[in-house]
Amino acid sequence: MTTCEVHWRPSGGRGEFEFVPADSLMDRDVFVDIDAFNTRFDAEVTGRSAQGKPRLRKRDANNRSKLHLPQLVMAIAALPEPARSDLHHAVSFPLENKAFVMAQMDFDVVEDDGISVVLAPLRVSILHSDFQVDLTDRLAALAADVVNIERIRARDPHLADAVENHASQVRLGLNTSELRRTANRLIELKSELFGQTNAGSALSLVEADEKPPVEAEEISGREGRILTRLHVYKERDKALVKRAKDHYRRVNGGKLCCEACGLVPVDLYGEAGERSMEAHHKIPIEELQPDSETKTSDLAMVCATCHRVIHSAKPCLTIEQVQELMAACKPQG
Repeated sequence: MTTCEVHWRPSGGRGEFEFVPADSLMDRDVFVDIDAFNTRFDAEVTGRSAQGKPRLRKRDANNRSKLHLPQLVMAIAALPEPARSDLHHAVSFPLENKAFVMAQMDFDVVEDDGISVVLAPLRVSILHSDFQVDLTDRLAALAADVVNIERIRARDPHLADAVENHASQVRLGLNTSELRRTANRLIELKSELFGQTNAGSALSLVEADEKPPVEAEEISGREGRILTRLHVYKERDKALVKRAKDHYRRVNGGKLCCEACGLVPVDLYGEAGERSMEAHHKIPIEELQPDSETKTSDLAMVCATCHRVIHSAKPCLTIEQVQELMAACKPQG
């Protein structure tokens, strides 16, 4: 299956979108498949050539109730709305409406008859960061919310209503500003109940809220409580930690080494030393995406001491920052 990319580009302060490969959407009407909801949208945009360059154009350019392709997908996925212009030249997390710019959105090309093309969203990247959202996971999580709506309703009826209202709009398959309105309401309620997060799934937040508190919550405060809890519980997932330890043993000659301080516990304590090695979720808490699968590469192996230091601040210290602390404490000369 072929893929295409839609890129944000600055133009006269209003933002435009180009696509690559250049022939993937040229002179085609664009449709979007949302498999999780069994829905197909007419995106109401077309690939055109502007000064010899591939550009996406809304068919009704002056109709503000119609969303451009990236904004449409972000609204369907109940993600915050990207800004049209890069006014801040920086990004902060968790993401907020119109406080960031989408750098790139990737799609699978599902169908192409030369007149119209059907796309399936894959991922979105955020400008001025390495942050990516897996849209396939995100949309599947939103669909799972509908299946589990009664569990969500038991936590908060207004949240359940917001989930159902947004899902109803998605199922209509219409490019309309009502999609953004229902997405905003859903984001707003999640923030009120759980603090700001990048979570697309109400169920993941309800489940996290039901888990026992963790010590790091005292550092993170109310606004980061749920994200901190999700972060720590991912680090405690025994099956995930085992896979990560097996992986790092294979790449490190059979031994686990602390990525922060360099300690190799088995060299000091024998096999018992490996019990001091822990898995640390490298993705910053503010960027955590609970709906996406955690990969082995998302975890770092650190000793218990370095892990406590990492979690001693909000946001968590990076491994590089811990190394800088150790370097600053070394005797000079």
